[in-house]
Amino acid sequence: MNARQVLLLVRKDLQRRLRSPLSTILVLVFPLVLAGILGMAFGAGETEVPKVRLLLDNQDGDFVGSLVAQAFARPESAQYFDVEKAGADALKRLEEGQFSALLHLPPDLTEGLLDGRAVTLELIRNPSQSILPEVAEQVTQVLADGLSAAGYSLRGPLNELRPLLSADKGPSDASVAATSVTINRWVARSGKYVFPPVITLKAVQLEKPGAGPASSGGTFSVFLMVLPGLAVFSLFTLGDMVMRDLLGEGSKGTLRRVLAGPVTPGTVVAAKALTAAAVALIGLLVLAAMAALVARRGVDFAGFALLSLALVAAVTGLASTVYGLAKNERQGSTAGGVLYMVLAFAGGSFLPLNSLPPAMRAISPASLFYWGTRGYQALLSEGGGLRDVLLHVGILGGSGLALLALGGTLLRRRVLRGVV
Repeated sequence: MNARQVLLLVRKDLQRRLRSPLSTILVLVFPLVLAGILGMAFGAGETEVPKVRLLLDNQDGDFVGSLVAQAFARPESAQYFDVEKAGADALKRLEEGQFSALLHLPPDLTEGLLDGRAVTLELIRNPSQSILPEVAEQVTQVLADGLSAAGYSLRGPLNELRPLLSADKGPSDASVAATSVTINRWVARSGKYVFPPVITLKAVQLEKPGAGPASSGGTFSVFLMVLPGLAVFSLFTLGDMVMRDLLGEGSKGTLRRVLAGPVTPGTVVAAKALTAAAVALIGLLVLAAMAALVARRGVDFAGFALLSLALVAAVTGLASTVYGLAKNERQGSTAGGVLYMVLAFAGGSFLPLNSLPPAMRAISPASLFYWGTRGYQALLSEGGGLRDVLLHVGILGGSGLALLALGGTLLRRRVLRGVV
């Protein structure tokens, strides 16, 4: 193999692509545009949360029904619920889509709670909506659980209180005093669990060292989160485009003219693989430059450099193997397109891994797209360094070199068998 001949063929291929750069530009623009759209769609922090419009039919008329109505009227609930008193036309307004749900509080709600009897809260959902009625149902379930828990926990004080409420005359001072003592004893026993609660939740927004506040730059954060997967897909697509040319040149007869000179099939295959690697590397640098304009901090250079070289090897090796196994250019293009889409979805290039079915998540590590995407996410979004991507580098680089050896051998035999 003549190194000078390899470089000359690579220069010829690069010049030809430079004269017709549209396809390459489109492949590189795709991840930037799509990541930008997703960033603007999901990264804006000022998006207003839609309210659940709820019709409340309070037939109880006693203190539990009033307590529920007042709970929905509190400022904390008013941020998410728009509650209106139900009238005779409640079902009609619900069917017309004006409200998300209709909540019925039964007439015996307070009495049932005091007596320890089972009562039912009825929620009618709007069938034309999906998310907001589900929110109303979940909140109603929490309300029912809370009332049930209160009924069980306060059973002692409620048993003392129930006869006083049903008496024809007002309670005596002795009865009020006795009930107060009972409630006070219950509060004293429960105080260590309720005041404060045994388990509390504290929400903390974690910030990476050197990063700006998490509340700012939401659009940029989403952009940087989704860009690695889309960029990895585009780089594999670039490698596929370049290696496809080898079979296209063979079918058009131009490869035969090249081999008429003092050029061996191994030289032609090596030059095409080196061209694919060069185009993928140039594309990677372009995408990295665009990401650097958005990122608010730098990344570990050693980790980025080694991961990029390993990814370029994987891109070249996989494309070589695909077209080495293909019978013709069309079959290789079709099989490669299907393969890349499957590997991209399984590897989390298009969708977050936690949103994939468990069966697909189980096979994600078998995709080279997975290791490329996770590696760049570790460097770009998680502030990782070289040690954090060594496994990714090893798998991408090792797999790429093995596939390149296999694909190069298959392509060389194809050239010898089909062209010479």
